[in-house]
Amino acid sequence: MNQITKTAVTFGILILLLFGLYLFANWFSKTTGYVLGEDEKINLAQCLAGKKSVFYISSTCPSCDLEKELFGETALKFLEIKECRAIEECPEGGVPAWEINGEIYYGFKKLSELIQISKCNVE
Repeated sequence: MNQITKTAVTFGILILLLFGLYLFANWFSKTTGYVLGEDEKINLAQCLAGKKSVFYISSTCPSCDLEKELFGETALKFLEIKECRAIEECPEGGVPAWEINGEIYYGFKKLSELIQISKCNVE
């Protein structure tokens, strides 16, 4: 193999790796819900606040912490968050839970799921 062929093959492999990385990152962000940028997270939080939504959490709930991390500190400031210190303070199905438009939704929710449930336009 001459030098030009080796360079062309190396360049082709590099292009394929970059394209594969792009496809993986795109799939991963859509699958995990990390696709939203900071502005969209703030818009979602403001929309949820405008709908009088409540996010029920507990200090011993790892899923609650993960969901809070999805929003980030800035967007969390707009949300009404109620920490359940006693069982009576929580919705019957446990935490994390969201009360949106008068309905309770249990379990961890990706941001994309919250957009769908709340019908918020975050763009």
